Amino acid sequence: MTVNFHERSTGNLVRLPDGHSWRGIVIDLGSAIECSVSLGAVRVQFGGLRISFVSNSGRCSTGAWVSVGDGCVFNGATHIIGPLTKGLGVHVGRDCLFASGISVRGSSHHGLWDLATGRLLNPGVGIEIGDHVWVGDQVVLLNKAKVSAGSVIAARSIVNKAFSEQNALLAGAPAAARRAGVRWTHAFPLDNGMAPLQE
Repeated sequence: MTVNFHERSTGNLVRLPDGHSWRGIVIDLGSAIECSVSLGAVRVQFGGLRISFVSNSGRCSTGAWVSVGDGCVFNGATHIIGPLTKGLGVHVGRDCLFASGISVRGSSHHGLWDLATGRLLNPGVGIEIGDHVWVGDQVVLLNKAKVSAGSVIAARSIVNKAFSEQNALLAGAPAAARRAGVRWTHAFPLDNGMAPLQE
């Protein structure tokens, strides 16, 4: 594991469980002030997991957080970027599976305004990924994304809103719920037949 700092990187906290391997993980706190990163017992098999925070127009992420639960597996390059806004975070539940080339962006980072009303169209919300979610190759999860437990995000999808239904198949750019009532397993069935009720 590599942890990067900057002279402005003050008051940050990194929580890691004891007795675990941290190969392939980079935590970049160069643009973080009073932020936190909490990692469970995760496994990085290929590529790497990078967690960072953002700086924009001289403002750094302050009081934001990133958490990744136990049992998550990363099979390729994944970049998780914490929010810019205080009190917001990126939460990844337990037992999630990440393919390669995945970007999880906890803030929009730039303001988008309605000219007629002056209303901010992309307020910071953060990102929530539930337990046992399979994130396909080259998926992008943006501010406001919420993916409920047991779901699958198809390759190259862009998730930019909340999906409350569990065990859903999400696909597309932007992503939409394509199928309900799915269940995925880490192992592919050897007989290419019916999926077992329990993994």
